[in-house]
Amino acid sequence: MSIITALLLSFVAGFAYFSRRFLGDLYLERPIVLAPIVGLILGDLHTGLIVGGTLELIFMGVTNVGNSIPPNYTIGGVLGTAFAITSGQGIETALLIAIPAALLGVFFEMLAKTICVMLVGVADRLADRGEDRKLARLLHVGNLVHFLSNAIPTFIALVLGNTIVQAIVEGIPVWLKDGLTVAGNLLPALGFALLLSVLATRALFPFFFIGFLIVAYMNMGILGVAALGLCVALVMQYRRNDLEEYNEMESEAAATTADLSDIFTKSDIRRLFFRSFAIQSAFSFDRMQAYGFLWGILPLLRKLYKDKPEQFKAALKRHLIIYNSHSWLPGPVMALTLDLEARKANGEEIDDQAIQGLKSGLMGPIAGVGDSMFNGTLKPMLGGVAAALALQGNVVAPLLFFFGVNIVHVLVRWYTLNRGFALREQFLAVMASGQIKMVMEAATIMGLMTVGALTATWLKVSTPIAYNMKETSVSIQTMLDGIMPKLLPLAFVMIVFWLIRKRMKTTTLMFGLIIVGLVLGALKILN
Repeated sequence: MSIITALLLSFVAGFAYFSRRFLGDLYLERPIVLAPIVGLILGDLHTGLIVGGTLELIFMGVTNVGNSIPPNYTIGGVLGTAFAITSGQGIETALLIAIPAALLGVFFEMLAKTICVMLVGVADRLADRGEDRKLARLLHVGNLVHFLSNAIPTFIALVLGNTIVQAIVEGIPVWLKDGLTVAGNLLPALGFALLLSVLATRALFPFFFIGFLIVAYMNMGILGVAALGLCVALVMQYRRNDLEEYNEMESEAAATTADLSDIFTKSDIRRLFFRSFAIQSAFSFDRMQAYGFLWGILPLLRKLYKDKPEQFKAALKRHLIIYNSHSWLPGPVMALTLDLEARKANGEEIDDQAIQGLKSGLMGPIAGVGDSMFNGTLKPMLGGVAAALALQGNVVAPLLFFFGVNIVHVLVRWYTLNRGFALREQFLAVMASGQIKMVMEAATIMGLMTVGALTATWLKVSTPIAYNMKETSVSIQTMLDGIMPKLLPLAFVMIVFWLIRKRMKTTTLMFGLIIVGLVLGALKILN
């Protein structure tokens, strides 16, 4: 591989991760998008699609929650795809490289977040002095650190690793290749179980089995199951009368909330919308999204406190305190925070604890809404459909996923920001209303049925074991299918889900599945 190609692929890896930090978490780093881009650069789009579809199923349930650091599928996806293509060995090589690279890549993400801890410390001192211009520029240094944390190790691995990988691939015995194939088939069980751990409640858990059984017995497609889940959710939810309660709240908000259009113009709101995409900028272990939150509202804070330098410094400092929520939904919290800041700047008795308490109180519930609707429903639904298309070599797959999720992303980000400004202090009541609960429950039902459908569709685990009875060969797999089709895939997902509930670490489970797959595949117990 030439240095120029290695540099280009390293830039792709770095930019994909950077997009999560500064561009609103566009899902650009997902394998279903990133692997085909690598394949296109290396002149083998077909392999890129196959690798992308396979890795998307494996990493489907992997997502950032709070301050956790999941396997770095950005580095893993680029290296796995690149070496699979350059070695000419296909999906086995991709798995051989991508999984360890994703796990090792965690170190570099940890390093970036640690460096950003020091940068935010510098930002504190700049806030003390009211040097907001320097504070704003420093944020971009933090984003550069995150970019380099993926680009540099990817470049080194691409330049130094090709010969080593080629030698390893050529020396892999047949039994180990069989084991790798089974391990690759088993690993999506971890992704599906992780999604279940986010979505499952005792009351709604049966919808997972409904989605599974529909596909196992009727072979319905994933989109069909998701659509059926939506219909079921709507039938259940529209039997309630919570919508009237929500409409009353919104009317009351319109009637009782003071008009702040003379303070925050439409131009201000548009500017805040675009800056809200950078909510995860300079993400650090100690402050998380606080720096990005401050950068987003900074121009409006300048406007509110333009003649009050000491109050402006205090505002800078209080918004560098820890904040973390769903990256697509910062708008309502920003709007409500600015409402309180406007009142404070206007002389009302609003203390720092009230502003910080509002942010702290909302970030958890909003994260729950985002996780249910987007991480638990939208991403697996479109990811499953896109993976199916990619494994067939269909070039529409990455486009469907990327544009599908981001059309929803942009619309949701714009709508929720404007609702935050429209409702302001009434938003807290709306968050506690039946309407929000109704939306979350509907999304959870769709998500659970989709995960059940994915389990029955894409977890391809079976056993070739057979035994002789008199003169007849009896297949164990046939016996299992007689009990229930797709019983082995269901069993593996349930075991992994149970271990997650027992708080076993994701990396431990991933290694465990790999070892189980290698052993059972090599022994011809599973295929």
